[in-house]
Amino acid sequence: MRLVVHMGFHKTASSYLQALLNRNTQRLAGRGIWYEPQTIYPAHHFIANPLLAGDPEPFAAMIRNGRAAGCHTILFSSENLEGLPFNLPVAALLEQVAAEEGITEIEWHAVIREPGAYFASIHSQLSWHTYADSLTMFAEVMKKGMVFLPEPHFGEGATPYWFFCFDYFAFLMGFAATGRRLFVHDYEDRLPYPGWRMIDRLGAIDALVDQPDEAESNHRLAPGTARDFFHARLREAAGDAATWAAVRDAVEANVDASIATVPVYAAAVGARYGDSYRQALAAFGARDERKAAA
Repeated sequence: MRLVVHMGFHKTASSYLQALLNRNTQRLAGRGIWYEPQTIYPAHHFIANPLLAGDPEPFAAMIRNGRAAGCHTILFSSENLEGLPFNLPVAALLEQVAAEEGITEIEWHAVIREPGAYFASIHSQLSWHTYADSLTMFAEVMKKGMVFLPEPHFGEGATPYWFFCFDYFAFLMGFAATGRRLFVHDYEDRLPYPGWRMIDRLGAIDALVDQPDEAESNHRLAPGTARDFFHARLREAAGDAATWAAVRDAVEANVDASIATVPVYAAAVGARYGDSYRQALAAFGARDERKAAA
């Protein structure tokens, strides 16, 4: 059996691709490709999150389900798996459990995008979940080539952590150093959708006939909407009304300044890591194995 691990990355149209796969699970299974059907959200977050926390049982169960369905390929997709290049013991755990469950071949796939655009999109996206100060993000990215966010969600089965990769070449080269078969796709190669070449390798593009609707795409929020969401997250953090009254003006000034400076920081991030982006595509784009677009 073969395992195809789609690690995302975040904000590279993963939500659209996952919705597309989830809508066509029966057609994929007819081709021998198992995409574990999801009822709440189309991504495999409820399988990835326990794995990231050290519990591989939901992952192992997915492989067993695929085998029971007569499939030869398991397709595992969650952008939370962007953490794997930064947490190599979890990647090794995935490989160990996969081998125990009869997997003999693993492909790792990542879609990456221009780092400045990635910075801006991540900053906006985080307003759904927490407060992200753009200056703090900028300092972390420029110093480390990545951002680490612990416990973006709380509770049982929640996301234990997020990593966001900007120095693509350095971290992906380290991930592939042990011989992992890594394929890196360009977000700009977006017709018919970013990451389509991963599906083309499986020979399954024509099986994805039931298309997602617009609501299933996780587009970047407009600055005003992101501001409102950050405002709400900080109101939640303040708790009681008296505390909120004391900090509200400062919060609003900080949120406005943070959002206004995103384009400046994004341009600097793009300048710093643009070469790394291009080097990663050159090293892992696997041009010789790509099929021509239909």
